[in-house]
Amino acid sequence: MTAPYHILCVDDEPMIREILRETLEQEGHQVSEAENGKVACDRIAKEPFDLILTDVKMPVMDGFTLMKNLGELTDEVPIIVITSFGDIDVAVDAIRLGAYDYIVKPFNISQVTISVRRALERRRLLLENLQYKKSLEAKVVEKTIDLIRKNKKLEQQAKLLEGLLRDLRESYEATLDAMVSAIESRDCETKHHCRRVQAYAVLLGQRLQLQPEQLVDISYGALLHDVGKIGVPDSILLKPGKLTEQEWEVMRGHTMLGFNMISKIKFLKGAADIVLHHHERWDGKGYPSGIAGEDIPLGARIFSIIDTLDAITSKRPYKEALPIQVARDEIRRCAGSQFDPKLVEEFLKISDEELMDTRARAEQTSHTVTTSELQTA
Repeated sequence: MTAPYHILCVDDEPMIREILRETLEQEGHQVSEAENGKVACDRIAKEPFDLILTDVKMPVMDGFTLMKNLGELTDEVPIIVITSFGDIDVAVDAIRLGAYDYIVKPFNISQVTISVRRALERRRLLLENLQYKKSLEAKVVEKTIDLIRKNKKLEQQAKLLEGLLRDLRESYEATLDAMVSAIESRDCETKHHCRRVQAYAVLLGQRLQLQPEQLVDISYGALLHDVGKIGVPDSILLKPGKLTEQEWEVMRGHTMLGFNMISKIKFLKGAADIVLHHHERWDGKGYPSGIAGEDIPLGARIFSIIDTLDAITSKRPYKEALPIQVARDEIRRCAGSQFDPKLVEEFLKISDEELMDTRARAEQTSHTVTTSELQTA
């Protein structure tokens, strides 16, 4: 750790605060305390914090009210909820309010330190990426002003701006790669899945002769379809056995979590609807909205076919990879119920060789498909 982080522990039990303080100070952090949400709000208004640990049930102001009062600050400062309430509904509410993690009392102190390390590392990466993009945008402005002042030839201006825009696009692609790595690190059983479905979706989109802008949105949407799983607790995401109905409710919430994560990012707005609706069904029996037919965004309808293809033809710990023909038969069988029948018809025209070549290229590449690659494909 290069420098200590400033952490705020909010709990009405002095003993709990003392345990957290001693543990986190041993980790090298600076720790402040607050006995309720009101005191915490006052402290946060006066000094910055890198992470907040908070109980739920407290006098004067509870933990959920504290999180609501913090608003968009939760996007920058991770919050870990530590509470004696083990109810799944409380966990769902915590995640919806922006909590990074949820720990039930009595807790194992090592669980707390691991969660804190992960939360601080995630914050560090996000802040570094934000700073890098701000710096790059400042360079774009600086170079543009310089070009105007010097009144150089149009060709020189175009070349310089092209290079800056290329750097900006590379920054975007680096952001996407970081997100994909985060997704795959949470669910290692699906290695390369994100890039495979991205490549398949672009292939089908090209068969449909979609515009380059549509292909870019479909590419990013397919790549980031499971980004919301970053917000699903490990106890549910990595559970080896069958999920309960309440746990499934949390898992199904990953579509909305993913939408909320990327919908405010300008270059990912077109992909956000795909992330939100990639589990909808043609017959309206999907989630989260239960919309049907062509009310489902085109990119989400394309993705549902591609996701099924990859799921059937890929090896998982609980199953062997099956031939492409098995996937074709299943997709054909579900046309008109799960899938858009017209898109199924177009998908079935793609040869096995094209699908296998697309899969191989996706697994060999270590980067996201770029906008320029899509537009020249």
